[in-house]
Amino acid sequence: MSESSFWVWHRSSDLSDGEIAALRSVAAPRLYWQIAEFGWRDGKWTPRSLGKPPEPLPDGGPVIVPVVRLDPGADSLLKPEAAASLVRWLRFHYGDAPPRILQLDYDCPLRLLPRYAGYLWELKSQLGLEEISVTALASWIDSPALADLGEVVSELVPMFYDIAPDPPDQVSRGTFVPMAGAEAEKWIGRWKACRTPWRAGLPNFERLTLFESDGNLVGHLRQWSPESLAASSLFEPLDQAPGLASYRVIRAGSLDGTALEPGQILAWRAPGEDSLRRLLAASTSSGSRGIVWFALPGPGLRASYSPSHLSALSKGSELLPSLRMRIDGDGRVVLRNDGPADLSIKPGEAPHRLVLEANQPHTFKARGPGRFFSLEPHPDSALSIEFSQRIALSFVELRVGSEIASESGLIPSREGRELRWSLDDSAPVPFE
Repeated sequence: MSESSFWVWHRSSDLSDGEIAALRSVAAPRLYWQIAEFGWRDGKWTPRSLGKPPEPLPDGGPVIVPVVRLDPGADSLLKPEAAASLVRWLRFHYGDAPPRILQLDYDCPLRLLPRYAGYLWELKSQLGLEEISVTALASWIDSPALADLGEVVSELVPMFYDIAPDPPDQVSRGTFVPMAGAEAEKWIGRWKACRTPWRAGLPNFERLTLFESDGNLVGHLRQWSPESLAASSLFEPLDQAPGLASYRVIRAGSLDGTALEPGQILAWRAPGEDSLRRLLAASTSSGSRGIVWFALPGPGLRASYSPSHLSALSKGSELLPSLRMRIDGDGRVVLRNDGPADLSIKPGEAPHRLVLEANQPHTFKARGPGRFFSLEPHPDSALSIEFSQRIALSFVELRVGSEIASESGLIPSREGRELRWSLDDSAPVPFE
């Protein structure tokens, strides 16, 4: 089984107690925590700080590795005092006590790899780094300069996702590059030739991409959710496959702040579990020392799986959630997942439906859905919630160790009532 580390991206908040417990439960060795973006803008070096990573976790836990993302393009290496400027900023940022370990994230062009090796030597020597890690493009394995880079760094983390763009002519025909597919598996196999210790960077995020009708890329939506897709009438489904759902816009409107025009195409992509199993196996057989997942679920990032789910996936365990239903003292309906697997919809799937049944009317009260996506009478019922003996709550995900609750007062009293619940097409079972 490959050990699993995580990138933590665009995050300024600390880890919650639940997140720390989850990371410890899967023995995650490292968190690669982004602290800044750095590059040459408007004629000067411009750092964009995201704050400092948390202090080392008490009682052990993952090692926190600060990450600086260098702006793409040659300027990050070729402008004056490239390495020295980053050294000065890191000393300032850390109060003249810079970290002893650092990762750089830079999509270095192949032609500049020798220059990048010199940049890293300068950075390492001026900061006195004990360890320097760098992300890598999958294609670096073909460069003779990779050996020189390997003399400087402690480890490489090639990223086996976003390997190729979507050809417009294929998009217009409804074909998209998978997030985790056969091409990534081939590249992983080629990294068996790497003599520098390396970890495989694998995708753990979902993406909604907008294209023009001719297949040209518009961009990736920053703010979106499966709930918004499920509730929208702006598009019609085109196709669905493992890890992919595509849609065509049929009327103008806005989806989570992004303007849509008729004829445009949306592609919702996520790494499929079967594809990830193959990439995990290829990484192990090719000599990877472990996996780094992009990224840890957190604020502002649509991650695909929890650390517990990925751990079960890497072990080859059966991916089934363990669900418990209860009513709390305020009349909330609470659904909890004790794992080992998440319960979440795949691209193109409808939200999960939790059905509650009572043996008499006036059991349920009209309340808001709370953290559920929706609350309504069962589709088979023509009655209002108060008179219905079956109601349905929908939701899109319930990660391991999490729970989801309705608003208070949905079931104010259980006295004299028989209550059952079911999920999707499962058989009803009694409440606890």
